[in-house]
Amino acid sequence: MRLALFLLLSAALLPAQDTPRTFATADDLARVQQRAADLPWARAAIDQIINTARAWPQSHLTKYGLKELEIPAEGGQWTLWYVCPVHGVSLRYTAPATHTCPIDNKRWSGWPYEQVILDRRHDDLANAARDLALAWRFTGEPQFAAHAAWILNQYAARYGSYALHDKDNKLTRSGARAHSQTLDESVWLVPLAWAYDLLAGADALSPADRAAIESALLRAAVETIQRNDAGVSNWQSWHNAAIGAAGFALADPSLIAAAIDGKSGFRFQMEKSVTPDGYWYEGAWGYHFYALDPLLKLAQMAWTNGIDLYANPPLRAMFASPLLMVMPNGNLPAFNDSKEVTLFNYDTFYETAWSMYMEPGFEALLGRRSRGLNALLWGAPEINKAPLTGLASAAFPESGYAVLRAPEGDHMLALKFGPHGGGHGHYDKLNFVSYANGATMALDPGTQSYAAPTHNTWDKVTIAHNTVTVDETTQAESTGALIWAELAHPVYRAVRATAGATAYKQATLTRTMLLTSEYTVDLFEAQATDGADHTFDWAFHMDGTLTTSLPTEPYSTFGTKAGYQHLAEPRAAQTAEPWQATLDPNPSGPVTYGSIYNSNSNVRGTFQTTTEQAASGRFAAKATYELNAAGYILFSTPVLTGLPDALPVSLSVMIHGDSSGHRIGIRLYDAGGEKYVKPLGTVDWTGWKRFDIPTDLANWNHYQGDENNVFNLPVSQFNLELTAVTTGPKTGALFVDDVTLEYESGPVTAADFETPQRNLRLWMLGAPDTTVVTGTGLGPDLTHPVPFAIARRTGAAATFTTLMEPYTAAPRVSKFEQLPDGTIRVEGDTFTDTFRHTPEGVQSFNRCNSGPACSSILSLGSPLGL
Repeated sequence: MRLALFLLLSAALLPAQDTPRTFATADDLARVQQRAADLPWARAAIDQIINTARAWPQSHLTKYGLKELEIPAEGGQWTLWYVCPVHGVSLRYTAPATHTCPIDNKRWSGWPYEQVILDRRHDDLANAARDLALAWRFTGEPQFAAHAAWILNQYAARYGSYALHDKDNKLTRSGARAHSQTLDESVWLVPLAWAYDLLAGADALSPADRAAIESALLRAAVETIQRNDAGVSNWQSWHNAAIGAAGFALADPSLIAAAIDGKSGFRFQMEKSVTPDGYWYEGAWGYHFYALDPLLKLAQMAWTNGIDLYANPPLRAMFASPLLMVMPNGNLPAFNDSKEVTLFNYDTFYETAWSMYMEPGFEALLGRRSRGLNALLWGAPEINKAPLTGLASAAFPESGYAVLRAPEGDHMLALKFGPHGGGHGHYDKLNFVSYANGATMALDPGTQSYAAPTHNTWDKVTIAHNTVTVDETTQAESTGALIWAELAHPVYRAVRATAGATAYKQATLTRTMLLTSEYTVDLFEAQATDGADHTFDWAFHMDGTLTTSLPTEPYSTFGTKAGYQHLAEPRAAQTAEPWQATLDPNPSGPVTYGSIYNSNSNVRGTFQTTTEQAASGRFAAKATYELNAAGYILFSTPVLTGLPDALPVSLSVMIHGDSSGHRIGIRLYDAGGEKYVKPLGTVDWTGWKRFDIPTDLANWNHYQGDENNVFNLPVSQFNLELTAVTTGPKTGALFVDDVTLEYESGPVTAADFETPQRNLRLWMLGAPDTTVVTGTGLGPDLTHPVPFAIARRTGAAATFTTLMEPYTAAPRVSKFEQLPDGTIRVEGDTFTDTFRHTPEGVQSFNRCNSGPACSSILSLGSPLGL
C-alpha cells in the first residue's frame, strides 16, 4: 500500500532534477559535511574521496598504461576468465597488456584476457564518476563535476555501439553491452546512476547532455538488463538495484515498481531467495553478501525516498545469520562456491545495519577498520568497539546447518546437510569444517574461478570434502535433514543428520558428531540400500604436515575421475586395528607476513615470520633486503586491529641489526592513511637493540592519506623503513620483534609476530579390511597442496568412528575405545568421558574429572535432545 501510494504521488514526491534524491538528498550531504567538521573519522572519509578525485585521471592512466584518457571502444569480458588455462590460478596483470601465469611465468594474450582488462576499466570508470560527483558535492570544485560529466557523456555517446555479447561472445539473454553479463552490467550501472543523480543542478551537464544520458545510457542499460529476468538469483538482486537506481535518478515510477514489486523484484527475492533461517539460498557466504549488497543498496534508495524496505524481516535476518555461524576469528566457513570470508570485511554493510536495527552484535563488527563512505552517509556518528560475544551453538533445519561450540575455549564445528544451493552448490552432504586454537582445522576447498579446470573436477566433488564418498562417485543433488541436536549440555554439543535420500541411490549416509572442549567424536554410518557391497571412503582434509605410524606403501588403486585424479602421491596401509594420524599445520619455515613496498626496481625485499631469531617468544619478523642502488623498502604489518582510540604516549620495538650502515626509520599510519615517519639513524649495531620512541607525532614528518595534520585514531599500521646507503652491503637481513604501543592506560602489543601452536590428531577405531590412504589433494590455494587421510572400507555397510583432537604442545587424550555394549570411552589427562550414540540422541553421557584412574563416574544429568 505504501509503495502504491508513493507511485501515485511520485510526481509530487520526486522534485525536478536539481537536487540529488537516489542514495542521499542535499540535506543528507549537508549533514555529512557537518559530521566531518566534528568527527575526525568522518573528515578522513571525505578527504579520502576528495584525494581520490584529485588523483584522477592520472591514477586511471597509470593503472592501465594509457597515454590518453578514453573509455574502452568495446565491451568487457567475464572477469573469471582471467586465469591460467593450464594451472587455474589468477594471472598477474602488468600494464598495459601483459598477462602472466605466476606458476610458470608464461604470458597469455588475446581474447579473453585483454577484454577482462576492459571489463575492469569499465567498472573503474563508473566508480570514478560516482567518486568525482561526490567530491564535487563536498567541495564545489568544478573540475570534479566536469570529469564525472565527461564519463557519463562518453558512455551516453558510445553505449549503444557496444555489441550485445555473453561470456562466450554469443548473443544470449544473459549477455550485455559494456560487460558480458547482465549481472555485471547492473553492478556497473548503479554508480553511474548515482553519479548522474549527484550532478543534479551542476553546470557541467547541459539539457542536451541530460537528455542523452537519460535515454542513451540509463534507460538503454536498463533495457539491456531487463532482457534477462533471472528469477531466484543473486543476479536478479543486482538487476533490481540497477533498475531501481535508474528509476530513482529518473523519477520513473514504473522502474521503481519493477525493482521493488515486480515479478522478480525485491519483495520476491525476500520471499523466495532467503531461507527462514536468514541464509541466502545458495549456501555460500560469498554469495550471501554478494546478494545482500544490492538488496541493501535498493533498501537505502527506497528509504531516501520514503519507502521502508528495512522492515522486511528476511533482510534483517540476512545480517543476523552470519553471526550465528561465525568462527571465533571472525571468519565464515568456505561452504559451496565461496572461499572462507572474513565477516569484519563486511563492516560497511553493518554500518547501515547497526544504525537501522541497533542490534549489539552488529556493532561488534565495526571499528576494526577505517570507517568510510557507508559510515559517512548511513552509519552512526559514534560506535563502541566491542568483541564478538555470545556466540552459541545453533541448528538451522531449513538452511541445513548445525553449529556446535564447545562450552569452553574456541573449539567449534559446522556441519552441512541442507539444500543443494542451486548452481553454486557443492555435492558434499554431511561435510563439516572445524576450528580450534585460533584457526580453521578441517578444511573445505571453497572455490576457484569458474573458468579454472579444477572447479568442476575438484571444488564441487564429494571426495574433496570432509564426508563419505560411495563407489568413487560424486553425490547427486540432495537435501538432507536434521535428525536431532543437543546444544545445551554442560560438557558437550551434539548433532545427528542425514544426507537425504537422493545423495546416493545405492546407499544412505548418516552422521553423528559430538564436540567437547577437548575433542570431537564422529560417528559416520553408511548403509547400502540395494544389499550389494560398495566402497565407502571417509575423507578428511587439513592443511599442514600429515604423519602416521602405519607402514604405508605407494597406492595405485584410486580411479581417475570424480576428483580422485587430483589425489597426489597416495600411500596406503591395510589394518583392522585402531589407527592414528597427526596433522601439524605449524610452519616449518618462514611465512610471508604483512606486505612489502619497493621504491623502485633497484631494490627488493621480503618480510616473513621466522623462528631463526626472536627477542622474545618463538617468532620474529625477518626483513631481508637487496639494495642494488639508491632506494628504500617498506616492511609493513597487516592492518592492526583492537588498538585503543587514543594517541600512544610512546612506541617500543626490538630490532636485530647487522651493522650494515643503511638508514632505518619507522612509520605509523593513522586511520585516514596518513603516514607519520620517524628516522632512527643508521644500522650500526649487531644483535638485538630496543628502541623507545616518544610518539610526539606533531614533530614527526607526515604526508599522504588525508593530509589533515591530525592523527586520526586509531593507529592502523606499523612500518619499518630501510633506505640504502652507497657504502652498505647490497644484501642482508634485519629482524623485528615486540612492537608495543604505550598508552596512558598501559602498554598494548601491536605486533609480536607469534604464531600459535596448533595440531590435530585423528584416531579411528578399527574395523576389518580398512585401507588407510594418505597423500595430498588441492586446497583453497592451488599452489599449496593440502594433505588428506582416507579410510576405505568395502561391504554392504560401514561405520567410521573417529576421534579428532585439536591440541597445542601435546595431545591430552590417552585412550579412545568402544566397549562391547557400544559405549564410547574417552580418557584424558584430567577427565574420563563415557557415552553412547543412538538414533534418538546421546545416551548416558558421564564425565569424571579425577583423571584417567577414575573408578567411579559422575553423571551430569539425563540426555538432552530434540
